[in-house]
Amino acid sequence: MIFPLDGAVRHSLTIDPTVWIFDERKRKIEDLDSVTENDREAYYAKMGKAWDDGLSQGTRIDHNKPMSRQDKDAALRDSFAMPLAPFLNNAEPIELATHVRFYGETILTLSLSEASRVYLQFSKDGKVLTDGPVYVLYEDQVIRQVNHITVLSNQ
Repeated sequence: MIFPLDGAVRHSLTIDPTVWIFDERKRKIEDLDSVTENDREAYYAKMGKAWDDGLSQGTRIDHNKPMSRQDKDAALRDSFAMPLAPFLNNAEPIELATHVRFYGETILTLSLSEASRVYLQFSKDGKVLTDGPVYVLYEDQVIRQVNHITVLSNQ
């Protein structure tokens, strides 16, 4: 179940949350309160080290790297969410962009800076959401059945 991120952006995206289970940026739902800026710094440090290792030792492509048993068990048991911020950054909102609108069971409009704190829940108890593709998690709000995200501008 894919959905678009479009509007006042340089690059419209088509997002497929079914592959996020393999993404290192995902977070367990119960851990979202403890996510800090240090998580972003740790991610960039890890990617920087991988880059440096690739330059000094050469790269080794291993597309079939298996998940650990612990990761597999967690994927079949836990509920996960993905931060929206990296996707907004990749879409590159234009200079006039001011807000982000989420279309789901209700419509939620947030400023661009507030939207960067949003998480998109993509699994519950180890299963794909039946009323998804994603839920928007923002502060104490949960917007279900979100199937479109649009960046709005002043124009």
